[in-house]
Amino acid sequence: MTDTFDEGARQSDETKIEEALTQRFLELVPSFSRPKAACFIMLVGFGSLELITHVRDGRVVATKRKADLPPLQRFDFSVRAAAGAWQRFWQEIPLPGSHDLFALARNGEMTIEGSLKPLMANLQFVKDLLSIGRGSQK
Repeated sequence: MTDTFDEGARQSDETKIEEALTQRFLELVPSFSRPKAACFIMLVGFGSLELITHVRDGRVVATKRKADLPPLQRFDFSVRAAAGAWQRFWQEIPLPGSHDLFALARNGEMTIEGSLKPLMANLQFVKDLLSIGRGSQK
């Protein structure tokens, strides 16, 4: 009985962390822009919570929870990781192995899927966008 309770408490804590990370990203991302003609649609996964982010002409024009959108939403590529990986990635000075998207992917803590062309064409933009929460954790 205790094991079941502990598992439920862990899942609840994980869900709260995922929600906090998602909310922080939603708060910060509307102000993000760069002088670059970046245009793509990206899915960002914070554990079980997923967001669809639209970038046009170097600025974020929309970010919405995937659960709030109709099914079969299109996106160019996705970047997904568990809440713990995002927490480490967003530390003000991340530890080696948690400092970069590809380091996390190499360690099996992050998945990057979809069309690599828009990702690689806008790689620094994407890295900067996804690290927007760095050092801003409360």
